[in-house]
Amino acid sequence: MKRIVALADKVRGSLLARNTIVYTFNFGMQLVIQFGYFMLLSRYLGPSDYGIFVTLSAINGIGVLLIGLGSDHVMIQRVAVDPENFPRFLGHSVAMSALTMPVVATFAIAISHYLVGGHIALSSLLAFVAAHLVFGRIVAVCASAFMAFDRAKLQMLVNVGMAVLRALFLVAAVVLQKDLTLDHWAWWYLAASALGAVISVVLVAVVCGVPSPAVIREDISLGLQYCLEFVAIGSVADVDKPAVAQTLGPDIAGQYAAGFKIVDAASAPIRALLYATYTRHFRNASASAAESVRFGLKLVPFSLLISVPIAIFLYFVADYIPYLIGHDFDGTPEIIQLLALYPLLMGLSGIGADILRAVGKQKLRITLLIITALVMVPAIWAGAVLGGLLGAGLARLIVQISLVGATWLFLARDRAV
Repeated sequence: MKRIVALADKVRGSLLARNTIVYTFNFGMQLVIQFGYFMLLSRYLGPSDYGIFVTLSAINGIGVLLIGLGSDHVMIQRVAVDPENFPRFLGHSVAMSALTMPVVATFAIAISHYLVGGHIALSSLLAFVAAHLVFGRIVAVCASAFMAFDRAKLQMLVNVGMAVLRALFLVAAVVLQKDLTLDHWAWWYLAASALGAVISVVLVAVVCGVPSPAVIREDISLGLQYCLEFVAIGSVADVDKPAVAQTLGPDIAGQYAAGFKIVDAASAPIRALLYATYTRHFRNASASAAESVRFGLKLVPFSLLISVPIAIFLYFVADYIPYLIGHDFDGTPEIIQLLALYPLLMGLSGIGADILRAVGKQKLRITLLIITALVMVPAIWAGAVLGGLLGAGLARLIVQISLVGATWLFLARDRAV
């Protein structure tokens, strides 16, 4: 009993432990909410419309990462070290977002229309673009502001709040909208995103403060590095859905996306671990690269301890998924079983990438991610052409394993590690 009390006191006294628990709860809540949201959406839209929705979300999700050119991640790094920097770096992020948004939106609209323009009205397509690139970007900057201050609970409120709003608006759409279609859902989705953005802005203004207008030229190059890194990460995570939709059609893309969505959602505890330790790497690296490396290596066993049971769970529950979301998704279990190792690969890849940054190999880290993103599309295309749905899933798994292998191979060759 004394040991339990001592352990509880130790957890309460550790900011890292508290933040890991909060982030786990954060992603866990999102998992529960989004799974209910996913079941409703997939059932009422069907595989084809759901595949189109996921394709649009993937394209615009990458667009959100491009807007601002990484300025929100520069804010996290600078404010984590010196909180007094917050107003200036928030202003920088707002200014960079405003400057880059029109250009990114133009490309997002053009690509989206090329891929799925024949399946959705142009006005509905524009509504989805605005929901992600305008209001989704605002929410992302607000979440980064709370992350910079290690305010994990408020970041959770922003993230979970947006998930709750979209789920509630979906329920309202199902109840009030007769024969819900993707074109109908676009406007409900836009309204939920706009409301979430307004609430997030108010929270940041009250808790953290307001931005001080600025464009910090000397940090634009650092922001570009972050932009390349996170766009590559986002592309590795999402570019496969448009590739599957273009190669196999929206119906198969919907089944593929549903399987990946479930696997990605089950990876919430791993994502929580990576988020909780993100700012810690900056502080350790500012003091000593060696300390940051030691810290990263210590995280590997915890990552494996969390991810292996998740992989086993995913493999054995996959066969029951069509009973929950409908038998139109009968191909989804095979994708889930094929990608069951994804949580383990996510943990190893994320920790390895953070260690690369700690030993001054940021350019190598970004290069590996960019190569992986560039290889992903032709690999998915080839897998889909040769093996259909399963071929696409297998191609994605091989690319992901290659990224993890290359990351740790370079680390093993580095004497600093």
